[in-house]
Amino acid sequence: MKKQHILKREDYIKTFNKKQEELLKHYYKAKALIGKAGITEISKKTKIPMGRLSNWIRKDPKTPFSVRCLVKAAKRNYFKLDKNSKIAEDLSYLVGYNLGDGNIHRALCNTWFYGVSTDLPIINNLLQSFSVQGKIHVYKIDNGKLCVSDNSFTRLMVAVGCPIGDKTKSNFMIPKWIMRTEEKSAIKRMFLQGLFDSELSNMQLIKGRKFAFQSLKFYNIKTENLVEEGKKYLNELRALLEEFDISSGETKEDRTYSRSRDQANMVQLYFVIHFNYLNLNKNISNVGFLDNSKR
Repeated sequence: MKKQHILKREDYIKTFNKKQEELLKHYYKAKALIGKAGITEISKKTKIPMGRLSNWIRKDPKTPFSVRCLVKAAKRNYFKLDKNSKIAEDLSYLVGYNLGDGNIHRALCNTWFYGVSTDLPIINNLLQSFSVQGKIHVYKIDNGKLCVSDNSFTRLMVAVGCPIGDKTKSNFMIPKWIMRTEEKSAIKRMFLQGLFDSELSNMQLIKGRKFAFQSLKFYNIKTENLVEEGKKYLNELRALLEEFDISSGETKEDRTYSRSRDQANMVQLYFVIHFNYLNLNKNISNVGFLDNSKR
């Protein structure tokens, strides 16, 4: 089977700012000429400042951050991630989890995953495939967060579709590389597992009934100017669930409120996953959860 790579080098490079991109281009342009021409001639040909070139040819060269980050990503085979591999499924799970209860630092230096502290080691097991490990912090009885302090990995997560910073202020959808896989693919299933492990409401029996569960709700909070974008995202999720024969209700607006930290007007959106016995069985057998104590 022909390999289908998830990430292109140029898409990874887009995670750098203009200055970092410029240094990256200058570095490789200069590298191709070093040894073939003198530093003065290279500077004249390329318009690269002499001081910058001097930093790159000295005994202990100061390699630009963007170059070091790109080289690390290549050594970790981030640009060879095949859609038909187990590692692609692991990545899909991590993306789903991050879109749910995760976060990307604005400086693209850290990736966080939040959850029950005893569940978080499962994420560390998946992270081994990407040559990183996270540090788990427990901050509320059994709640915790796993922090991956790695620039190269964080940029991988951004390049494959994770939003940066406050998700309530970001417009995002399910990444195309996930949606374009075949119907009921393992990649789609793992994405839903990650998302539901992190974000889905807990299953609860209806009081007085042995085998009847309350319907599950999937929530998404957006600032008032991004409500329609939030609805599109939830409707895309509903369509993905439909692929796995799981029925859900219409996307609706719930409560509105002013967020205390910045006084932003927020709108809570949600849809319900019908939890009759048949739908519950399809959810568990067709999607399920990876390893989640709350579920």
